[in-house]
Amino acid sequence: MAKIALLGGGLYPKEAYLPSLHAISANLVAVYSRSLKTATECVEEAKRFPGLVSSTTGVYNDEQPGNGIDMLLNRNDVEAVIISLPTLVQPGLALKALAAGKHVLMEKPMAKDVEASEALIAEYEAKYKPKGLILSVAEQFRYDAGHEKARQIIASGVVGNLISVHARIWQCIVPGNKWYETEWRKKPQYQGGFLLDGGVHFVAFIRYVSSDEIVETASFAKQTLEYLPPLDTVQAALKFRSGALGTLSMSFASAKDEYSYIFIGSKGSLTATGEGGGTRLVVEDASGKAVSDELVKSTDTYKTLFSSFLNAIETGNCDARGSPSQALSDIAVVESICKGGSKIKLYT
Repeated sequence: MAKIALLGGGLYPKEAYLPSLHAISANLVAVYSRSLKTATECVEEAKRFPGLVSSTTGVYNDEQPGNGIDMLLNRNDVEAVIISLPTLVQPGLALKALAAGKHVLMEKPMAKDVEASEALIAEYEAKYKPKGLILSVAEQFRYDAGHEKARQIIASGVVGNLISVHARIWQCIVPGNKWYETEWRKKPQYQGGFLLDGGVHFVAFIRYVSSDEIVETASFAKQTLEYLPPLDTVQAALKFRSGALGTLSMSFASAKDEYSYIFIGSKGSLTATGEGGGTRLVVEDASGKAVSDELVKSTDTYKTLFSSFLNAIETGNCDARGSPSQALSDIAVVESICKGGSKIKLYT
């Protein structure tokens, strides 16, 4: 089992990562955060999971001279790092870790825009991929059981050839929300704000389930709530490589909650909605009669994702679900709809 360092010890790593790392019997040998307090609290939380950390697990931070990220990356026993830090920070740390000979799993979005993502991937492929190092992106939507089942339904042909896809993702982020109460999200220095940070998930869902690529968009985007800069709502038209058309209505400033996707084919349709801790999948035939109705409970997506990453380290083959090109394709669609629409370069 690879020995792992966690770069970022805040709320999300503590809630989502630690239980999943424990579930796969991972060996967490070091934790880094900008503050000593956050790094220490993360290690203390990890002690709740027997065997995840030990007395030699290191605590690294920027407040104690000589005990920062460089010291962590100099450790020979650190084989891989998992990065969960603000979007603007991640690419530089990923390259620093790769230069130190570490495998890297980084959170989505991998960078602030297409240009920065392309630059990261180009440097990885030129310098570090030939050395057998893995760079993977943690897009958990591609590892969810309900999402995988939806993909299989479309691939089976039961709804026929895909004609249109319609997604409605509506919620309201308010001050006090735990995901809002981080300074880098309150004052984002990257395109789209929550439309990028959250939107890459929903674009990933559409691309993954449809097994199709979005090649062009046209859109209107705006900021509705003053505390959600620079944008919080977008209405977009989508064109797919197969010729299918679609719509994406996404808002983080909506008074009405909605989470639904409809995939319409030549023989019927699949409707996927978030419900009861999982994904409800309803297949209808061309007459509108329900053929199947199934609630697929959410699985421990990070357990599956982390296992996939460790397997990639062992085999030298990155899981396509976590490939940097897939993450870049998600960002490319979000960038397009935030700018009013455009043709989209294909990366996969």
